Amino acid sequence: MELKYILERGRCSWGKCYFCGWGKRQVDIDIEELERRLFNFLLKNRRKATINRLKLFSSGSLLDEKQFPDDFIEWLVGLCEKLEIEELIVESRPEYVNERRLKLLKSKNLRVTVAMGLELADDEILLKYYNKGVRVKDYVRAIETLRREGFGVRLYVLLNGHPILYSNPRWHRKIFEKTMNLAYSLADSIVIINAYPHVNSELWEAWIRGEWKPLDKRQFLNMVGRWLENEKVELDFKNYNFLPKFPSNKRIFLRGVGLKYLVHPYYEVWQDYIVRFYEPPVEKIYALFLPCAYRKPYTRSKTWKAILNKISGYSFFKKLHLIAVSSPGVIPYEFIRQYPFTSYDWQEWLETDKIKEEYIKVTSKRVRNYIEHHDEHYKHYFAYFRPNAETLKAIRNAFKEMGLTEKLTAILDEKTYGIIEREGFKPAVAHPKALNRLLNILKAEFEKTDTRKFD
Repeated sequence: MELKYILERGRCSWGKCYFCGWGKRQVDIDIEELERRLFNFLLKNRRKATINRLKLFSSGSLLDEKQFPDDFIEWLVGLCEKLEIEELIVESRPEYVNERRLKLLKSKNLRVTVAMGLELADDEILLKYYNKGVRVKDYVRAIETLRREGFGVRLYVLLNGHPILYSNPRWHRKIFEKTMNLAYSLADSIVIINAYPHVNSELWEAWIRGEWKPLDKRQFLNMVGRWLENEKVELDFKNYNFLPKFPSNKRIFLRGVGLKYLVHPYYEVWQDYIVRFYEPPVEKIYALFLPCAYRKPYTRSKTWKAILNKISGYSFFKKLHLIAVSSPGVIPYEFIRQYPFTSYDWQEWLETDKIKEEYIKVTSKRVRNYIEHHDEHYKHYFAYFRPNAETLKAIRNAFKEMGLTEKLTAILDEKTYGIIEREGFKPAVAHPKALNRLLNILKAEFEKTDTRKFD
C-alpha cells in the first residue's frame, strides 16, 4: 500500500514561487503534535495493510532544519523502520540538500528518496517567471550530493505555471523537452504536473484577470507527447481536486445588471472550468435547463421547490440533469451551492433593450460552449422557461447555430403561458398548469425508450 501525508508545519523558507500558494502559508504546530498526528495516521492504516511506500508532502522542505528539526527527522526514520515501510519519499528545495542533514535520513532497511521541484530546466523561467530563487546548476549539485550519499532522486516538472508559457506554447514545449531530457538523465522518477491556480498565489490572480488558464486534459497530454508511456514518468493532470475556489477576502456580492456583471471574471473562470474540466454525472443523460431564482441556493426558491416536488418522485428523475442558466452562465446542479452562484442578484427590472441583447448574446455563447463539449453525453435537452424569456431565446439560438434544434424541447408553450399570465400567477413556471405540462412532456419522452409507465 502507498500512503500520502501532508506535514503541515511552519512554512516554506522561500515562499515566493509565482505559482505556489501552499508555500505562503504559515502553520503553527508543535513537533510533538505533528508526531502524534502522523503516528496515528500510519498506525491506523498499518492495521489495514502493509505500507510499502510513504510519500510526505511538506509545502516546503523536510531538510530545512528551521521547519523540521533534527529530532523530528530521526524520529521519522525510526518510525518508518518500526512499521517496516520499504520506501520513504520526502520533499526539499535543493539548497537544503547537504551531507549533515542527509545523514539523519539514512537507514539500512528504508530506502529514502528526495523529491525536488525542478519545474522547468531553464534559468530564465526559474528566476524571472517562476521566481524559484534557484538555478538549474543548484539542482544538479543537489542531485550529485544525493547520489553520493546513496539516496533516490525524484523530480517534479511543472507545466504552464506562468502566463508567458500559456501564451507561447512552442517556446513552452521546447523548454519542456529540454527539461525532460535533463531530468531523465538525473532522476529515478519524474512527475509531470499540470499547474492549477493555488489560492494566494500570483498565478491565481492572473487566472482571475483572464491572463492564464490551466491546461485541459487534451492540451496536457499533447504537451507530454512522447513521455506519455515512459516507465520512469508519472502524470499528475489533477494534482489536487481542482475547483474554482475563492477565499473569503475575495468574495463579493455581485448585484447589478449589464456587461460588467454578465462577464464578471469570477463567472468566466467558472464557465471555463465547467466547459473544459467538468464531466456530467454518468447516469444523467437528459438535460433540463431551468431558470435561476432570487433565493440562493435555487433549491430554496418557490420555483425550484415546485419543480422538484412535481418531478423528483419519478424513476426518470435519476436520469435528469438539472442545469440552471442565468447571468453567471450555465450552472450544473452540482455547483449551485458554490460561490459565486449563491451570491449574486441580476435585477431584471433594470434591464434595457441593449442589456437584454447583450444577455442573449453572451448566454447563447455559453450554452453553445457547454453543448459543444458535452453533447455526446446527452440524449435530449429540455428547457423550462417562459416562452418570452431572454434565457430561452439564448438557448434556442445556441441550438439553432449548432444545427441541433431537434434535440431541444421547450416545455412551456404560448397557450399555457397565456392562461397563466391572465391569472396573474407568478412565477409562471411554478403554476400547476405549467408543472403538469412539464411532467407530461418528460413522461412522454422517457416512455419512448422505457416500457414502464410513469404514473
